[in-house]
Order: sequence, then structure tokens, then C-alpha cells
Amino acid sequence: MAASFATPPEMRVLLINYELPPLGAGAGNATANIARHLAAGGDDVLVLTSGFRGLRREEQVDGYRVRRVRTLRRRVDRSTAAEMVSFIVGAIAPAIGEARRFRPEVTCSFFGLPSGPLALLLERLLGIPYLVSLRGGDVPGFLPGDLAAFHRVTGPVIRSIWRHSRGLIANGEGLATLAHQSLPEVDVRVIENGVDCDLFRPPDRERPDRPMRLLLVGRLVRQKAFGDVLTAVSKVRAPVVLRLVGDGPDRSALAELARRLGLEASVEFVGWAPREELPGHYQWADVFVLPSLEEGVSNAVLEAMAAGLPIVTTDVAGNRDLVGQENGTLVQPGDVAAIRSAIDELAEDGAGLRRRAAASRDRALGRRWETAAQAYRDALAAALP
Repeated sequence: MAASFATPPEMRVLLINYELPPLGAGAGNATANIARHLAAGGDDVLVLTSGFRGLRREEQVDGYRVRRVRTLRRRVDRSTAAEMVSFIVGAIAPAIGEARRFRPEVTCSFFGLPSGPLALLLERLLGIPYLVSLRGGDVPGFLPGDLAAFHRVTGPVIRSIWRHSRGLIANGEGLATLAHQSLPEVDVRVIENGVDCDLFRPPDRERPDRPMRLLLVGRLVRQKAFGDVLTAVSKVRAPVVLRLVGDGPDRSALAELARRLGLEASVEFVGWAPREELPGHYQWADVFVLPSLEEGVSNAVLEAMAAGLPIVTTDVAGNRDLVGQENGTLVQPGDVAAIRSAIDELAEDGAGLRRRAAASRDRALGRRWETAAQAYRDALAAALP
């Protein structure tokens, strides 16, 4: 379904994100979908992003133009701090050149860092107003156990980028609250993530299978706490198998934990998967589990909901925006016993699992990317001089 928009009839929009599929995860996916629907609605859209081996420097994708800049990035799924800095440095000249040729009326920076300095530069040099789309780790106070030192160093830069913007966009109330705590006077608009309900669909089979199939999707990092699910699975009564889709620095530790728990035969580490393969993984599964310590609003949870999966996840701000008793179970972060209990309950109550699966699909149908793109366009139009 193509989006259609009200006045102004057309805008020239520059989106800046150091990640765009096939690079990165949720924020890149959001950028691509918003760009696609803005272009379908008649806007002229340019996305400035990172280059990578095998990708064209410039191309047309789904009606919008992509310009990739040279960086030091070495992996598809994640980027180091030094590689992010290389994006800022490598994108300065292309950003100025493209802005002078394309003459965007408004810019949206996905992440305050590393994309924000480029939007600020264009505003200072050429007077192009910009918004900042907050994604999680770029917000001071998010995941303080891991990012406190990073935010102490970068906080002044982040707040300067926010102050010069025409406002912030948060993908959930939790991020909006954190942003206001860091800079009370900033204007924050909440626009929730969307999901492609045509791409992510329930399978043509009745769930659950035997043994019941559990799916985890995401970066293998401490924030996701996937080890809690491995520990829970080692204690469940029901026969289950577990598939982890994703990669990250914790992969070897998680594989070792699975070995120690005697789960090697029932746990599959798929690694990073291209986006076109993800629908098949969701259709394989019976239950989606995400035990995060903290979340913005998870694209993976939305995709699992669209695929008709009941959700077991933690009761943190981004997750409770998506999951309630009718479509899943919320547990406290780190509560392995509660995760185990939720898995056993779904395994032993097939009818209840199917009711929650249907409720997930119904909820996802109300969160399509068309709706999010319309809200982004309203925000961008409001930022125009």
C-alpha cells in the first residue's frame, strides 16, 4: 500500500543514517521504510549512508536515491566507535556537495551520533532545518550500565545537536522521557516504529510444533540478555528447541553457556541473517523471546507480532508499548524463573498460544510503516521555515 500525503504536495528530504539495509538492524530498516513511503507519496528523498564492499556508491532504491560514502566499516551487522567517526569524517564533503545539488528543504538525522553532526553542519552552513530521530543508545541515560561513560563524554555534543534541531522524534515514550530528563526544554514527538505486515506473515501451519520452537532475533550483546533464555530453557518441563538469529561480541560466550547447560543439540546459532531471510525464521517459530535489559521499541518484536507469534519479553519501556496479556507475557529483567514459567505455560496450552498469536498479528496490523511515514512527514513539514 502506497502512502498519500496532504500539503505541502512535495518536499525534498534528506535522511542521514550511517546504517541502511543491508547494513545494520532496526534503525536502518526504519530509515528504508520511511524513505520508501515518503517517495511513494510524491516526495523527493535522498538517503546519505555508509558505503560497504559490494554496494554501489549511488543507486535508486524503491523510489528514493541512496548515496553511500567511504568509511572504515568492516562488518555488515555492527560498527565500532572508530568506524562511526569515520562515517562522520567521510560524509562531510559528500553531505555538503549533495546538499548544494539536491537542495533539501529539511533533513532528518537517525541517531544523534554519528549522523547528527552532519545535519548540524548543513544547518549551520546552508540553513537547512533538521530533526533528530532517537533510536536508543544515542540518548543519555539509556542502558546506563554499559553506556554511562560514553554518554558522559558525548553528552554535551548530543545536547548541542538537539538544541539546534527543530525537534526530536522518539520511537517510544521511554526514550522521550529519557530525552526530556537530559534536556527538559527540547521538543520531543513520539512516532512509533512500524512493521511490514505483508512481508512478515503467519505460516500456513498450526502452532505449536513439537518440540516447541523458540526464536530469538537481535545483536548478541549484554543488553539483549539472551543467556537468560538459555538458562531458562535448560529448566523447562516441555521439550523445546531454540534458534538465535544474530551476531555480536557475546556469541562465543553464549555458545559456551549452551554447552555447559547441555543444550548443544537443542540450540541453533544461525548468525547474522540478511533481511530477506528473516520472514522464514519467524515462520519457523512458535514463540518469540526477547529478555532485554532495556529497549527503545524493538523492530524484532514488531516483526514477530506481524508473523503471528506470542511474545515473551521483559517489562521495560519499549516492550510494554507492544506486549500485553492478550498477546504475550512480560517478565522482569533477569527473572529466569519467570521466563521458564512463561515458556512452559505456552507449551502446555496450545489454544492459549494460538489466541496470543492471533492477538499479536492484530496488534501489528495497526502499526504499519505507512502510518509511521505519515507521522514523520507531518513532523518534517512542521520543521520547514
